[in-house]
Amino acid sequence: MTTARPGVYRVHGMMQSYFTRKMTGYLEFKGIPWRFRPFGGMSPAALAAGFPGGVPMVETPAGEMMWDSTPMIHHLERRFPDPAILPDDPVLRFLAYVVEDFSDEWLYRPAVGTRWLFPENAAVAGFELARDVAAVMPLPADQAHLAVGAHVRSSLPALGVDESNVKTWVEDTLRPWVSLFGAHLAGRPYLLGGRPSLADFALFGGNAAHFTNDPVCRRWVDADARAVVAHTTRLLTPEDQPGGDWDDEPPATLVALIREIARIYLPWVTGACADGTAEAVFGDGTRIAIAATPFLRTARGTLLARYRSLRSDRLDAILDTAGALSFFADWIATAGDIPDDREPPRPASNRPFPPADG
Repeated sequence: MTTARPGVYRVHGMMQSYFTRKMTGYLEFKGIPWRFRPFGGMSPAALAAGFPGGVPMVETPAGEMMWDSTPMIHHLERRFPDPAILPDDPVLRFLAYVVEDFSDEWLYRPAVGTRWLFPENAAVAGFELARDVAAVMPLPADQAHLAVGAHVRSSLPALGVDESNVKTWVEDTLRPWVSLFGAHLAGRPYLLGGRPSLADFALFGGNAAHFTNDPVCRRWVDADARAVVAHTTRLLTPEDQPGGDWDDEPPATLVALIREIARIYLPWVTGACADGTAEAVFGDGTRIAIAATPFLRTARGTLLARYRSLRSDRLDAILDTAGALSFFADWIATAGDIPDDREPPRPASNRPFPPADG
């Protein structure tokens, strides 16, 4: 017997996983049929497909495996173009890419750190994640919890997060971002107006899996920006939401979000991708040296290629107002390529940070 259904995508991942929830949020909004499959990060089918590790992996209705959330979404947009999740307006489109990149490459760090360095989060959400792992591994859930926790904690230094600085990440990255995003959402339901964009799904992944899910983080979000909880709920129930249009122009609150991205993240990622490693400089004087990975360099090269393709005087004026222009305009020569999204993506690298064993 088989449980296969024609036209159904299978998301192999963990429901408390940042990028798994980014994908499930997108699929749910688009109305693309999908099923969840617990996945510990590797399987015979994954090995046969050349999967390099990480989650999620998505299986197409034809049985093809693909991975890496952003290329997967672009591939699916080609197959399922309506409703579109990227505006035609090149300024709004590029700003969506900037916010998505920030969520994927920067907010991911305090998400993992707060889960495993705050005992209540580790006990609740860490156990929930390990329960998905135990569904496909011959381990009791408690043992899976201990094993997953030990592995992730050993990998945290590569992310730049540890017990000595996690509170700095919370107070000078996570909570300021949540507050600014909440203020922005006071005037619209989604990042770019009345309908969700690529960046909304990136932020949803972090919120649904971590920041509105893990108990300590949820208290911060409840205190700082209840609008972020409402944003998460809207994307959990897309069929109940009215349709809407994109904003005509980026409002001041969106420019403030780009300015926040330019405060710590853009200087660090620019330096790290140029020099191999760079210090992230926080407002309290904390300096954290974090190395770039091949995955990060590829993502940065793609973002620069998108800037090159979408650049205009209007976009440059907005980036300049936000203090972000130089991080793009001065680095066009290092741009990579925009990936070909016609086939299911299977990039050689799928890890935002190296495993603890190198």
